[in-house]
Amino acid sequence: MSDNNMTSLMRLPNDSPLPDVIALCWRSDIISLSKTNRRLRAIVREAMITMRRKQLGLLEHWFFIFVNLSEWCAYDPYNRAWHNVPLMPELPCNWILSDRQIMCVGSELLTCAESPVDTMYKFQALTGRWSLVAGMTTQPAYGHAWAVHEDKIFAAGGYDADKKSLPSAHIYDSETGLWSQIPPMTHARICCKGAFINGKFYVVGGKLSYYDTLQTTIAEVYDPNSKTWSMIQDFLTEEMATNSYAITVVNKEMYHANPSSCGKVHKYIPSNGEWIYIRRFPWEPLLKSEAYHMAAYRPVRDQPFEHLVLMLWRQEKSEHKMYVEK
Repeated sequence: MSDNNMTSLMRLPNDSPLPDVIALCWRSDIISLSKTNRRLRAIVREAMITMRRKQLGLLEHWFFIFVNLSEWCAYDPYNRAWHNVPLMPELPCNWILSDRQIMCVGSELLTCAESPVDTMYKFQALTGRWSLVAGMTTQPAYGHAWAVHEDKIFAAGGYDADKKSLPSAHIYDSETGLWSQIPPMTHARICCKGAFINGKFYVVGGKLSYYDTLQTTIAEVYDPNSKTWSMIQDFLTEEMATNSYAITVVNKEMYHANPSSCGKVHKYIPSNGEWIYIRRFPWEPLLKSEAYHMAAYRPVRDQPFEHLVLMLWRQEKSEHKMYVEK
């Protein structure tokens, strides 16, 4: 944002629709605006900005990457820019991220705190601030499945600090900032993947206990309307189950993209419960270095809706590649 545009914003009267103007800005510009003066900082910290952006359909998918204990960063694929992310406050010296989930909803990131066990760290992307908030009733420390539907996070499974697998499940409401417990799954499981399609929460793959060596092919599905769980036997093939983390949801459809199977991409068809082969993605770079990480997203702002973007990045070289497929 130029200095002239910033000056124009500052000259707007107090009764002007300034929140509506700020809501139209890029997320990176909103962060810069919040550092300008108290008035703009107070506006950005209000829930009004987030609400207006939702009403206008302004979504920006950023990639938040944990590099090490002293470095977090975020990549903005729309402006092709990297941003530093502040560290969590009072981070324990023995804190590690292995199997620890970072959940995202709206402009918030949440991850389990080390102590006390019923608290979480929350990062607000629009303000660039971390805070300690209330966590789940029965909180997994690591390896739980989660998925987002509208303004809510659905979470299930995982294991605690004693490596005990958990069947518990919760819902987080980003509007109230509170977690509520829902009926537990039929079986406990860990290191599983969550997905939300067709109005239901799928918990896929993973292991039934910490010491299991085999990955399960069974999925459990939660129906928020009936508040019940059901099981789907052989939801994944054995080959797909070895990498259930490769599941993602794009445009309300579930995909499995596995680099270990030469980049095969499959799409799940709920009507008949089958996976159909779509195509291969450019998997060759993953063979050259295991340091590559992969993510997929559906562009929303200033990019065609029908495109699926696959991004690979290598942290130690700040290198990234982006592929777009129709």
